[in-house]
Amino acid sequence: MNAPPMVKTQHLTGRRVRADDLAYLIETDSDIRIQRWLFGKVQTEEQSRARHGRWLQMWDKVGFGFWIFSDAAGADVGHGGLFPSPREQGEVEVGYALKPDYWGRGFATEIARISLEVGFELGFQRIIGIAQARNVASRRVMETCGMVLQAEMPSPDGINGVRYAIQRVCTG
Repeated sequence: MNAPPMVKTQHLTGRRVRADDLAYLIETDSDIRIQRWLFGKVQTEEQSRARHGRWLQMWDKVGFGFWIFSDAAGADVGHGGLFPSPREQGEVEVGYALKPDYWGRGFATEIARISLEVGFELGFQRIIGIAQARNVASRRVMETCGMVLQAEMPSPDGINGVRYAIQRVCTG
């Protein structure tokens, strides 16, 4: 089963990442305000190209991945989606990032919620989220979406993380 190529939230429309999204990724990867919470440093254009390629391949290989989200005016506000976790073997992870101009508006929560909904529709029983321990905003998004803190993840580089998870709730 594949994730839909387009999703909608109350305020945003997400579309499957495309080949022409490289400029978006280079822009967000070079913004330290965003990258300090993702990789701890800005990414090079070469790193952005490699990641963009992985994002495109992910959709073809596993049937889900990242969407680029736009507001009603058509402006790209951020990205988010589901991916096989590179840190936790066998887990599916939710991820999201917004351009700073769109922080504090509830958009990250909308992106995380629709991503989790799609994941459960695809049949995943559990989805994790990982953030830097000091990233209060991202932790609040996960908690608002019903995710529960499961573990602290010490790191030798000093950028300690936390893992949250949510289980699929069976009804009926």
